[in-house]
Amino acid sequence: MILVVGHKNPDSDSICGALVAAELLKARGLEAQPVRQGEINRETQHILATAGVEQPELRTSVAGEKVWLVDYTDLAQAPDDINQAEILGIVDHHRLGDVMTVNPLEAWIWPVGCTCTILFNLFKMENAEITRPLAILMMSAILSDTVGFASPTCTQKDKDAVAELAEIAGVEDLDAFIKDLLIAKTNIEGLTAAELVEKDLKAYPFNGRDVVVGQVELATLEQVEGMIEALEADLIRRCEEEALAFAAVMLTDITTAQTRLIYKGEWADKLGKHEEDGILMMENTLSRKKQGWPWLQNELV
Repeated sequence: MILVVGHKNPDSDSICGALVAAELLKARGLEAQPVRQGEINRETQHILATAGVEQPELRTSVAGEKVWLVDYTDLAQAPDDINQAEILGIVDHHRLGDVMTVNPLEAWIWPVGCTCTILFNLFKMENAEITRPLAILMMSAILSDTVGFASPTCTQKDKDAVAELAEIAGVEDLDAFIKDLLIAKTNIEGLTAAELVEKDLKAYPFNGRDVVVGQVELATLEQVEGMIEALEADLIRRCEEEALAFAAVMLTDITTAQTRLIYKGEWADKLGKHEEDGILMMENTLSRKKQGWPWLQNELV
């Protein structure tokens, strides 16, 4: 049995990618099971309900197992005992991280907007059947990761994949499909500051220390008015409890591509020169992968 596991604090690509990759392995005649490391968010719940697919089993330990990694190659985002597992494969669309393997492996890492874009192309390359539920999972993940094609991470391969998948899924009104998805993506009603930070939080090893950067995608920045102090307090807590050098959360208005960066930690002073009245606003910034985290790396050196 091969466990297919996405990253900690899973987003829609991580969950959908695990489900889809497991089906690809089954099409090869292998035994595979998708698993998740954390609770699924509201957008992913919406996607799974639309596709009529059950969420993967929660599993945080993979010691002694054979695994495929989906949507990451950083050890900090893997199960804590990943070094006791055998990594057989990777499918990812991020930078190459610090995962090391003992044996050769199958690895597909493409500079596209979504892991599911890669998986779609693997299905086509291998002439594997794409069912309607799989099509919905893949096109939803692609539209989520590219924010309805608006993100700078979006490529022509992503658009081409959605066009073909929409036909398989029987989606005639793509604009309406995207609108429903983005409504689910930006629904934060009732979430605490800690839950917002945790919603899409990724850990990165950097200059010998640990750093975390979260992102909350919003319909408007007004949705988090009155929560800034609580968000700052949560970042401070994480730095103290986890010995982090830097903790940040990107509050991103997906309609204006404006991001407010909240950050704390020992390295916070390195960004002080960019602040205005204690606020760091990032214009034309939708993507953590292609814009937020690369910019932060340059500032935190």
